[in-house]
Amino acid sequence: MLSGVYPFYRIATAAILLGTAIWLASSHPYDAEGMADSLQITQGGDRGAVVRSSRPLMGTTFNLSVWATAGKQPEASEAIQHALDLVASLEGKISSWNPESETSAINRSTPREAMGTSAELLELLDVSLSWARRTDGAFDITGGPLFDRWKRARAEGKLPTEAEIRSCLERTGYDRVILEGRTVRLAKANMQIGFGAIGKGFAADRAAALLRQCGFEDFIIDAGGDVLVSGSRGGTPWQVAIRHPRRSGFLAVYGAGDRAIATSGDYEQFSVINDVRYAHILDSRTGWPARHLASVTVVTRRGVDADALATALFVMGPEKGLAFVERLNDTETLMVLEDGTTRCSKGLHLEEGRLEVVP
Repeated sequence: MLSGVYPFYRIATAAILLGTAIWLASSHPYDAEGMADSLQITQGGDRGAVVRSSRPLMGTTFNLSVWATAGKQPEASEAIQHALDLVASLEGKISSWNPESETSAINRSTPREAMGTSAELLELLDVSLSWARRTDGAFDITGGPLFDRWKRARAEGKLPTEAEIRSCLERTGYDRVILEGRTVRLAKANMQIGFGAIGKGFAADRAAALLRQCGFEDFIIDAGGDVLVSGSRGGTPWQVAIRHPRRSGFLAVYGAGDRAIATSGDYEQFSVINDVRYAHILDSRTGWPARHLASVTVVTRRGVDADALATALFVMGPEKGLAFVERLNDTETLMVLEDGTTRCSKGLHLEEGRLEVVP
């Protein structure tokens, strides 16, 4: 997960355990007309069944699975399609890859232009800047110039110069994003905002709200590794498996209920330059990759918060990150350090591969 603009860097780190099957983020195809694949129903007996569908969105795959009581499967399928349509609509507004999006228009603007925004983008900007302030910039949506430079560094196998980093930092900084009423203005020329580190969690929250409006309380949403859970699977808890960052298999399985779970890690996107391993997750305050952690998992109530915090804590490191989490309400974290050791916040307990909330 990035504190910047590139959604393809987001790592799908969680799997959903449905019965004995592992449901991975990229498991379902997508047709050419933009609709989700054919309806899939996992039978659950006379009481109901799991209805699920998927669609590639926001640079990943959104998988939605709903527990529907007997006779409600068609309504569940329809609700899922409406939720996926909603995510697609949000993507059209917030994606920095879509030249027609509001975000792209803002990125093309000059420092004197105050750009009007939709209610959705304004809300996302507001929560993004709130987390940026609360984390003192460990989470930041303005890291685009830095990510561009480090992408080139990885391709060339050569570190950026200090002068190049300073040049990027002159166009970076959440405090240069100015919200005035329903408008936003970027205070420096050639700045870039992007929501790769928070947009999927935001969209998952919106999709969950729509499913509840349609009368469904038992579901799980996998937004490319950002997972949002509500209710249960016919009385059985949904199971979320958290990938181990340094070896094959899972680090832990969490029996989730009414929680959002997001994980950031350095194990799929990294580079080795001059025999030194560099994570893809950047600290937008220094311009350099974050150090000391292999992965961070956050468990909290909202997807948007879990998404942002997984990045922020990775950048903060273990000591500052754990101290920060202990000051938050209803939020926990599981960290894996570079040496493979694990650290949990006080409200989590990890034993023999089971991750549990401490009462």
